[in-house]
Amino acid sequence: MQDVAQPKASPFAEHLMHSDHIVPIVTTPRLQQTRAFYVDLLGWQLTFDHSHYLGVRAGPKGSTAAELGFMLPDADSPQPFPGQGITFSIRVADADAECARLRARGVPIVQEPADMPWGARAFVIADPNGVVLYVAHPIPAAVEFAACVR
Repeated sequence: MQDVAQPKASPFAEHLMHSDHIVPIVTTPRLQQTRAFYVDLLGWQLTFDHSHYLGVRAGPKGSTAAELGFMLPDADSPQPFPGQGITFSIRVADADAECARLRARGVPIVQEPADMPWGARAFVIADPNGVVLYVAHPIPAAVEFAACVR
């Protein structure tokens, strides 16, 4: 019987962190305004609703939808988010329809829907903390970006 070469395991395999869920958490003193923005205006679902921590999800319970957390400054995270430098990309089925829906609900549109050469039709809004939400649906990427898509 012939020995069959087994593929070598990566020398880093035992050092990899595996996770099936990541929740970015923004430290902010504006939990009430944040709750109103995500729940009342965007229509996201509450995952956790406490005077110190707010969790919101862009889909129904049990779904794999995006989730964000917001917490008051405390000993573990004493500095609030400074209001600039973070963008969350949110994929939707139809960016134009979502933009129209949010505009009708009074959400200010920072950037109108546009086709992006990297393969997205997107618009931009910002939450009460300055977190930028890049809301998009996929479109074919321009030739110069097609090879970058993985």
